[in-house]
Amino acid sequence: MQIEPSRLSVQPPDGWTLVNVDTIAYTEAEHRTVSTELFGIPVDIRAVPSSYSWDFGDQSAPLRTSDPGAPYPAHSISHAYTKAGSATISLTTTWHGQFRVAGDPTWRDVPGEATTASSSGSLDILEARARLVEDLYGG
Repeated sequence: MQIEPSRLSVQPPDGWTLVNVDTIAYTEAEHRTVSTELFGIPVDIRAVPSSYSWDFGDQSAPLRTSDPGAPYPAHSISHAYTKAGSATISLTTTWHGQFRVAGDPTWRDVPGEATTASSSGSLDILEARARLVEDLYGG
């Protein structure tokens, strides 16, 4: 069974973020299921995501978790870059397998695991600078 990699989403979504501001990452925690027949008997096989390893591309240690994250404002996976530059966020998803035969409602575990890899596009990490400006509105 070929497992489609998890789709990696990043917020802000426009390919840039700011130094010292949380960059949010998340994926969907969806099973991948294939139905087939083995010797004429219907069999369902599925891959279930069990863990995620988030590498934020800045030499920091990867974040390993069972949490797929979520978008803002309920986000749970984030990273604040400490210096300007560029990075690519990578996600390694670990999957375990299950099967059931002929519509049996009970899924049975398959020994072993598989991994898939996903990545974001290049992310520009910018440094915002505060500036004092004249009050143009007379306030």
